[in-house]
Amino acid sequence: MKLDFDQYKNELFNPLIYDLQDASTRFVISYGGAGSGKSYTQAQHEVMHAIEKKEVILVIRKFGTTLGDSVIRLVNHVISEFDLSGIVTENKTIKTHTFTNGSQIIYKGLDDPEKIKSIHGVTRVWEEEASELTFEDFKQINLRLRGSENLQMTLTFNPINSEHWINKHFFCTPEIAKKTTFIKTTYKDNIFIDDAYKEELESYKDIDENYYRIYVKGDWGIASKGRIFPIWEQVSEFPAVDGRVYGLDFGFSNDPTAIIKHIELHNRLYVDEVCYQKGLLNSEIAKIIKEDDYRGEPVFCDSAEPKSIAELRLYGINAIAADKGPGSINEGINDLKSQKVLVTVRSKNIQRENMFYTWTEKKDGSIVNIPKDRFNHAMDAIRYSRSVIRGRINKDEKATITY
Repeated sequence: MKLDFDQYKNELFNPLIYDLQDASTRFVISYGGAGSGKSYTQAQHEVMHAIEKKEVILVIRKFGTTLGDSVIRLVNHVISEFDLSGIVTENKTIKTHTFTNGSQIIYKGLDDPEKIKSIHGVTRVWEEEASELTFEDFKQINLRLRGSENLQMTLTFNPINSEHWINKHFFCTPEIAKKTTFIKTTYKDNIFIDDAYKEELESYKDIDENYYRIYVKGDWGIASKGRIFPIWEQVSEFPAVDGRVYGLDFGFSNDPTAIIKHIELHNRLYVDEVCYQKGLLNSEIAKIIKEDDYRGEPVFCDSAEPKSIAELRLYGINAIAADKGPGSINEGINDLKSQKVLVTVRSKNIQRENMFYTWTEKKDGSIVNIPKDRFNHAMDAIRYSRSVIRGRINKDEKATITY
């Protein structure tokens, strides 16, 4: 079967599709800013390959738990928009799409590398969010598939840090660059993007230069001057044990409400993002917490909103005011700096804030130990969740703390 490309090109495809079709090198680097449509266009490209000839397409992410809500969801959407339900079947258990012509799209996480060894006949590879992978991850994949002479491997990602191995290996190594097609896109290359998202992205021009550089211009980011925390390691899932504690930073119109949970286990601090959303009423906040298998654990909240805390209690949430007294911010930062912090892979906003949460820079370039008031909603929620550890709650609140 061959897709009638002309039937869809004005309705479904961004210009990126033509660059992907023209790429004939072993490696394809599809990178750039947020909202460029690179991942969705890649999903379209892989489905088109699968229906036009027999292919075995391996789609990889660092963690298998992220496949369903990312690449598999994208491919299912493409299958629907191309109206291919009659020629494709999905096996959700083993994570595959099988086409009537014998093509397969196989989805694997690198947290289970042994399963990748058993896959044979791979003709194409797509590494989504490739910046999550280590150089060792990439080398192992490339080594196992080296015998496939005509294989093409595509890496899609945002260029977060110029020190990343992808930049050093592909962009800065001439012999590798010769075997690589580089395709850079930004939101301006996405003909389907809405005006509200454009405005949101452009608003970062006056907020954070490095964030704008990466997610709007699509250029390699530079190490943020005065970054407060190191880049926290990611884990696939939050530990399923008792003893978790929640933190909540209220927001509404301009800022998101950030809800996180943490647990200390084996001298490590595991952190998970429960919510990061604007426009939430307190009743909706309570509902989100309860849907997180909530069992009455303490929820430490921004003490600047006592009315909201009181409402959450009426909704059955064990809400506790975290003290925001003098020195509490730096004290909380020092507490987190002393921890081995592990963040779940689904916690994208925590990861983003972790990257861009910085100390204030004076006009002369010097750094002062006052955090900038941005990229801090999840960071504040994490600090609040640690309040009882640091004794940062009112004495009359302690009676409500249960575990």
